Amino acid sequence: MSMLRSLRIRLGQTEVGSLFALDDGRCYFRFDDAYALLGPQRPVLSQLYLASTEERTLAQLLDPTLAVNRGDGRGGLPPFFQNLLPEGQLRKHLIQRAGLAPDDEFGLLAYCGRDLPGDVSALAEELDERGMGRLLGQGHDSYEMSSGQLPVPGGESLSGVQPKLALVKEAGGRYVMRSKDSHGSHFIVKLPATDYPNMPQVEFSSLTLAAAAGVNTCSFSLEPLSAIADHLPFGLRNDASRFLLVQRFDRDAPTPTGRLHMEDFAQITGTAPGAKYVGTYAALGVVLAERSTRGVEDVYELLRRIKVNELLGNFDAHLKNFSLLYYTPQAASLSPAYDIVAYAAYVGGDGHALAFLPGQKGKQLLTPAILRQLANLWRLPEARLQAVLVETVDRAMTHWPALIDSLPLTEAQRARLLAHLEANASVVAWRRRAARKKSVSGAEGA
Repeated sequence: MSMLRSLRIRLGQTEVGSLFALDDGRCYFRFDDAYALLGPQRPVLSQLYLASTEERTLAQLLDPTLAVNRGDGRGGLPPFFQNLLPEGQLRKHLIQRAGLAPDDEFGLLAYCGRDLPGDVSALAEELDERGMGRLLGQGHDSYEMSSGQLPVPGGESLSGVQPKLALVKEAGGRYVMRSKDSHGSHFIVKLPATDYPNMPQVEFSSLTLAAAAGVNTCSFSLEPLSAIADHLPFGLRNDASRFLLVQRFDRDAPTPTGRLHMEDFAQITGTAPGAKYVGTYAALGVVLAERSTRGVEDVYELLRRIKVNELLGNFDAHLKNFSLLYYTPQAASLSPAYDIVAYAAYVGGDGHALAFLPGQKGKQLLTPAILRQLANLWRLPEARLQAVLVETVDRAMTHWPALIDSLPLTEAQRARLLAHLEANASVVAWRRRAARKKSVSGAEGA
């Protein structure tokens, strides 16, 4: 007898479909016919499911054998749902707290299902015989039709690798751990990391510098650990004293659920979390140009973030560090930046997490030759892209020196970051331009 567990997937208040797992490790997602038949006005679960025409989109949504809706056959979820799950230390903590097997992704999604990123929820559902037959009888494989259903627990959580906790801010300014009945602004706490000293301070500094260079960042602040009233579930460094508080831009929204939907580019491209370093910045730009309501302005913002990451030595800007935020059920644009870390404050090195272009290796720098190829792929004037880079570097070099002196970095971190910055080819070129301007100005004043 086959046994299955099933979760009802909702996007806001809209019923979307069923995610179900069989006891042999196979997992599938199936859209509801009613959702598919809503037409072009249906809320968008993911750009992954949008085709070039409505006819093709509908065919995909109604296809019970759609490849991206299948897990890996060994207990793994389909990629869109895998990328809703937490990673790293937070994942281990939640698995232990929920009493799950380490590879039980379905159980972890159920445990996290009431507070997933964006506006997706995954709640236990009970299937009648007809509903079970629809799920089991029309898939790519043949199943034993004598089947039963297992109960599924429910719960909470966040995605990400760095230790995080969700907080709400109560009246009086006291931060407390998230609870189901809390009201108020929602935040994410990024706690000190065991591997990197001073991480909250470095990330606060990185976001501050990025904003000064023109990047659209999330709202953030640096707070004392003593502001968190409840006991922390993670072992922290002995020297830990601060945490980074990030306001959730997918919460506290004027929508029926109080949420905005969002998806990262691993979800958009159907990429498993373990392959988040596979992909290209060129592909991200194409999606933004074609799918974002801001169009080329978001491509320019992407380029700005790429340059800032390079200047900061952020070698880890992978697919999950860029997201689309849905301001309406159908319309999305590039979300504020939320995960920028100046790793140059810790280690040396150059390059970017993703390749810029198809067939290219990662860890490349943004060179004029690469910019020319990006301009061709994005069908944008190279001169306009170059102007974005020049403006970004100019803003950085105008504001960063004084900021770096004032930010909560250690002297060693400050020195490493400045050394990395001064070695960047764009900064060297900026210094030359500044020297020429000074020389010309001095000559005119003589």
